Amino acid sequence: MMDSGRVENGLIMVYTGNGKGKTSAALGSVIRALGWGWKVAVVQFVKGSCETGEYQFFHRYFPDMLFEVAGCGFTSKPGNHREYALEGWRKAENLLRNFDGGLLVLDELNIAINSGLLEIENVIEALKTKRKGLHVIITGRYAADELIAVADMVSEINEIKHQFRNGIPALKGIDF
Repeated sequence: MMDSGRVENGLIMVYTGNGKGKTSAALGSVIRALGWGWKVAVVQFVKGSCETGEYQFFHRYFPDMLFEVAGCGFTSKPGNHREYALEGWRKAENLLRNFDGGLLVLDELNIAINSGLLEIENVIEALKTKRKGLHVIITGRYAADELIAVADMVSEINEIKHQFRNGIPALKGIDF
C-alpha cells in the first residue's frame, strides 16, 4: 500500500557502496526528472579538481539548471576541503528549504560527512525539515547509519571488478 504522505513530503534516496555508478544513477534520475519538465539542482561535494562530462553537459544543454561544484578534489589531496564542504552545505541547506524544484542531488555528500568535513546531525536535521515535496538524492560511499535510517530508499552499489585494479586510469567520458 502506497503511503501518499511520504510521497507528498518528497523522498530521500541514497546511493552508497564501494562500486562505481552512484553518481551515474543519480544523474540518470536527473535526466528522467528533466524529461518530465521538473526543475532540478545538483550540488557536488568533494569533486572539483577537474571538469567532468556531466558538468559540461548540464551547463551546455540545461543552462538554467543549478549545477554547483563544492569541492577541491579527492580528500586525500591538499586543499581546504572543510571550507569548500561548508560552503557547499550552506548552498544545500538553502536549497533544501527554498528550492522550488522537484529534485535535489547532493552528490558525494556521504564522503564529506564520513571525512569529518560536515556534521551528520546537521545534515539529518536539514533533511527532516526540508521543503515539502522536494525529492533528495544523496550519493557517496560510507553512508552513515543515521542517514540510512531517515532515507526512504537506499541502494548499495558493490564492486565486483574494476578497471582501476588493473592499472587503467580514470577515463574521460567514462569515469568523469
